[in-house]
Amino acid sequence: MENMRRIGYLLIFWSCLISLSSCGGGDEINPAPAGASATLSWNPSEGETVHAYTVYYGKQSSGESGSCSYEQSQSVSSTSATITGLELNTRYYFAVSASNGAEGLCSEEVSTVTASA
Repeated sequence: MENMRRIGYLLIFWSCLISLSSCGGGDEINPAPAGASATLSWNPSEGETVHAYTVYYGKQSSGESGSCSYEQSQSVSSTSATITGLELNTRYYFAVSASNGAEGLCSEEVSTVTASA
């Protein structure tokens, strides 16, 4: 369980990829045809077997380190995820948790502002 919690303290290595543009937290990204999208990647949780990761995201910060309290989530089986359908010119906050049957704490939060139209 300690290793599952460790992801809550790992820095999320992420990039927002739309077309050929990339960014880090707080930078603008280019819009996709149906809105913006963000592609995140992170280091795998070490030690215990991870069955899935959940990317939590929303337009408001969770406000608390390790919290997974966001408006939306997407489950993935690998250490990357593409979140689509984001609004243009909007700040989004992201965090990730790992699960091996029991979900761990969320990672440190990162954010970005999507490009305007």
